[in-house]
Amino acid sequence: MIKIYIVITFSLITLGCYSQIKEFVPLKGYKGSIELGFAAGAGETAHNRGEFLIVNGYQFNNRLSAGIGTGIQLWQLSNRVTIPIFADVEATFIKKTITPYTSIRVGYNINTQREDFLPKEGVYFSPTIGFRWGISEYNALKLGVGYLLQSSDIIRNYGSPFNAFNEKVFLHSLVARVGFEF
Repeated sequence: MIKIYIVITFSLITLGCYSQIKEFVPLKGYKGSIELGFAAGAGETAHNRGEFLIVNGYQFNNRLSAGIGTGIQLWQLSNRVTIPIFADVEATFIKKTITPYTSIRVGYNINTQREDFLPKEGVYFSPTIGFRWGISEYNALKLGVGYLLQSSDIIRNYGSPFNAFNEKVFLHSLVARVGFEF
Protein backbone atom coordinates (compact mmCIF):
# COMPACT_ATOMS: atom_id res chain seq x y z
CA MET A 1 0.00 0.00 0.00
CA ILE A 2 2.93 2.34 0.74
CA LYS A 3 4.23 1.75 -2.80
CA ILE A 4 0.92 2.94 -4.26
CA TYR A 5 1.09 6.16 -2.23
CA ILE A 6 4.69 6.73 -3.35
CA VAL A 7 3.74 6.27 -7.02
CA ILE A 8 0.75 8.61 -6.72
CA THR A 9 2.82 11.25 -4.88
CA PHE A 10 5.60 11.05 -7.48
CA SER A 11 3.04 11.37 -10.28
CA LEU A 12 1.49 14.47 -8.73
CA ILE A 13 4.92 16.06 -8.25
CA THR A 14 5.84 15.45 -11.90
CA LEU A 15 2.62 17.17 -12.95
CA GLY A 16 4.07 20.42 -11.66
CA CYS A 17 6.98 20.04 -14.09
CA TYR A 18 4.57 20.14 -17.02
CA SER A 19 2.47 23.08 -15.85
CA GLN A 20 3.50 25.13 -18.89
CA ILE A 21 0.96 23.25 -21.05
CA LYS A 22 -1.99 25.59 -21.32
CA GLU A 23 -4.37 23.23 -23.08
CA PHE A 24 -4.27 19.48 -23.66
CA VAL A 25 -6.31 18.52 -26.70
CA PRO A 26 -6.36 14.83 -27.67
CA LEU A 27 -5.56 14.49 -31.36
CA LYS A 28 -7.82 12.64 -33.78
CA GLY A 29 -6.50 9.16 -34.53
CA TYR A 30 -5.06 6.23 -32.58
CA LYS A 31 -5.34 6.34 -28.79
CA GLY A 32 -3.95 3.81 -26.36
CA SER A 33 -3.78 3.50 -22.58
CA ILE A 34 -2.23 1.25 -19.96
CA GLU A 35 -3.95 1.08 -16.57
CA LEU A 36 -3.40 -0.43 -13.14
CA GLY A 37 -6.39 -0.87 -10.88
CA PHE A 38 -7.62 -2.34 -7.64
CA ALA A 39 -11.20 -3.56 -7.19
CA ALA A 40 -12.41 -3.79 -3.60
CA GLY A 41 -15.23 -6.29 -3.39
CA ALA A 42 -18.51 -5.41 -1.68
CA GLY A 43 -21.54 -7.39 -0.55
CA GLU A 44 -21.95 -11.10 0.17
CA THR A 45 -19.52 -12.18 -2.56
CA ALA A 46 -16.78 -9.66 -1.80
CA HIS A 47 -13.66 -10.63 -3.75
CA ASN A 48 -10.74 -8.19 -4.09
CA ARG A 49 -8.66 -8.21 -7.24
CA GLY A 50 -5.91 -6.30 -8.99
CA GLU A 51 -6.14 -5.35 -12.66
CA PHE A 52 -3.67 -4.62 -15.45
CA LEU A 53 -5.56 -3.36 -18.53
CA ILE A 54 -4.59 -2.25 -22.03
CA VAL A 55 -7.03 -0.30 -24.24
CA ASN A 56 -6.49 0.43 -27.95
CA GLY A 57 -8.89 2.70 -29.74
CA TYR A 58 -9.66 5.70 -31.89
CA GLN A 59 -10.05 9.34 -30.84
CA PHE A 60 -12.93 10.70 -32.96
CA ASN A 61 -12.63 14.33 -31.81
CA ASN A 62 -11.34 16.16 -28.75
CA ARG A 63 -14.24 14.84 -26.63
CA LEU A 64 -15.03 11.23 -27.64
CA SER A 65 -13.04 8.04 -28.14
CA ALA A 66 -13.88 4.34 -28.44
CA GLY A 67 -11.80 1.21 -28.37
CA ILE A 68 -11.37 -2.36 -27.26
CA GLY A 69 -9.39 -3.58 -24.31
CA THR A 70 -8.11 -6.60 -22.50
CA GLY A 71 -5.89 -7.40 -19.58
CA ILE A 72 -5.55 -9.62 -16.57
CA GLN A 73 -7.17 -9.70 -13.16
CA LEU A 74 -5.51 -11.39 -10.18
CA TRP A 75 -8.06 -12.45 -7.55
CA GLN A 76 -6.79 -12.06 -3.99
CA LEU A 77 -8.73 -14.81 -2.22
CA SER A 78 -8.27 -17.63 -4.73
CA ASN A 79 -5.06 -16.49 -6.50
CA ARG A 80 -6.84 -17.09 -9.82
CA VAL A 81 -6.25 -15.15 -13.05
CA THR A 82 -9.06 -13.99 -15.31
CA ILE A 83 -8.97 -12.12 -18.62
CA PRO A 84 -11.52 -9.36 -19.25
CA ILE A 85 -12.26 -8.43 -22.88
CA PHE A 86 -14.35 -5.29 -23.32
CA ALA A 87 -15.46 -2.37 -25.47
CA ASP A 88 -14.57 1.05 -24.06
CA VAL A 89 -16.24 4.42 -24.74
CA GLU A 90 -14.63 7.47 -23.12
CA ALA A 91 -15.66 11.14 -23.08
CA THR A 92 -13.94 14.30 -21.84
CA PHE A 93 -15.79 17.48 -21.02
CA ILE A 94 -13.48 20.51 -21.31
CA LYS A 95 -10.31 21.38 -23.22
CA LYS A 96 -7.84 22.05 -20.41
CA THR A 97 -4.65 20.46 -19.12
CA ILE A 98 -6.63 18.87 -16.28
CA THR A 99 -10.06 17.71 -17.40
CA PRO A 100 -12.72 15.36 -16.04
CA TYR A 101 -13.55 12.24 -18.02
CA THR A 102 -15.98 9.36 -17.90
CA SER A 103 -15.79 5.92 -19.46
CA ILE A 104 -18.01 2.88 -19.79
CA ARG A 105 -16.66 -0.62 -20.37
CA VAL A 106 -18.86 -3.54 -21.38
CA GLY A 107 -17.58 -7.02 -22.15
CA TYR A 108 -16.92 -10.53 -20.90
CA ASN A 109 -14.55 -11.98 -18.30
CA ILE A 110 -12.82 -15.28 -19.15
CA ASN A 111 -11.58 -17.65 -16.45
CA THR A 112 -8.16 -19.18 -17.19
CA GLN A 113 -8.45 -22.06 -14.70
CA ARG A 114 -11.22 -24.47 -13.81
CA GLU A 115 -12.86 -23.51 -10.54
CA ASP A 116 -16.03 -25.24 -9.37
CA PHE A 117 -16.90 -23.00 -6.44
CA LEU A 118 -16.92 -19.59 -8.19
CA PRO A 119 -15.78 -19.71 -11.85
CA LYS A 120 -15.66 -15.87 -12.24
CA GLU A 121 -16.61 -16.08 -15.90
CA GLY A 122 -19.34 -13.83 -17.22
CA VAL A 123 -20.41 -10.24 -17.88
CA TYR A 124 -17.89 -7.42 -17.29
CA PHE A 125 -19.36 -3.90 -16.80
CA SER A 126 -17.45 -0.92 -15.43
CA PRO A 127 -18.45 2.78 -15.53
CA THR A 128 -15.66 5.11 -14.32
CA ILE A 129 -15.26 8.84 -13.65
CA GLY A 130 -12.01 10.64 -13.06
CA PHE A 131 -9.49 13.25 -14.15
CA ARG A 132 -6.98 13.32 -17.00
CA TRP A 133 -3.79 15.38 -16.72
CA GLY A 134 -2.10 16.30 -20.01
CA ILE A 135 1.65 15.94 -19.35
CA SER A 136 2.73 16.55 -22.94
CA GLU A 137 1.18 17.18 -26.31
CA TYR A 138 0.53 13.46 -26.85
CA ASN A 139 0.47 11.88 -23.35
CA ALA A 140 -1.71 12.09 -20.26
CA LEU A 141 -2.04 10.55 -16.82
CA LYS A 142 -5.46 9.34 -15.71
CA LEU A 143 -6.85 8.80 -12.24
CA GLY A 144 -10.35 7.36 -11.94
CA VAL A 145 -12.78 5.67 -9.58
CA GLY A 146 -15.81 3.65 -10.48
CA TYR A 147 -17.92 0.57 -10.16
CA LEU A 148 -17.16 -2.93 -11.43
CA LEU A 149 -19.84 -5.56 -11.94
CA GLN A 150 -18.95 -9.09 -12.92
CA SER A 151 -21.25 -12.09 -13.12
CA SER A 152 -20.57 -15.76 -12.56
CA ASP A 153 -22.64 -18.94 -12.86
CA ILE A 154 -22.08 -21.26 -9.92
CA ILE A 155 -23.36 -24.76 -9.29
CA ARG A 156 -25.13 -25.21 -5.98
CA ASN A 157 -25.15 -28.75 -4.66
CA TYR A 158 -27.02 -29.40 -1.45
CA GLY A 159 -25.63 -32.80 -0.47
CA SER A 160 -26.72 -34.68 -3.57
CA PRO A 161 -25.80 -34.54 -7.26
CA PHE A 162 -29.52 -34.83 -8.03
CA ASN A 163 -30.14 -31.61 -6.12
CA ALA A 164 -27.62 -29.46 -8.06
CA PHE A 165 -28.68 -26.32 -9.93
CA ASN A 166 -27.03 -23.31 -11.58
CA GLU A 167 -27.25 -19.92 -9.92
CA LYS A 168 -26.03 -16.56 -11.26
CA VAL A 169 -23.98 -14.53 -8.78
CA PHE A 170 -23.04 -10.87 -9.28
CA LEU A 171 -19.72 -9.62 -7.93
CA HIS A 172 -19.93 -5.91 -7.02
CA SER A 173 -16.78 -3.85 -6.48
CA LEU A 174 -15.52 -0.30 -6.12
CA VAL A 175 -12.54 0.19 -8.38
CA ALA A 176 -9.68 2.72 -8.48
CA ARG A 177 -7.49 3.01 -11.58
CA VAL A 178 -4.30 4.87 -12.50
CA GLY A 179 -3.39 5.02 -16.17
CA PHE A 180 -1.04 6.39 -18.80
CA GLU A 181 -2.53 7.51 -22.11
CA PHE A 182 -0.52 7.71 -25.30
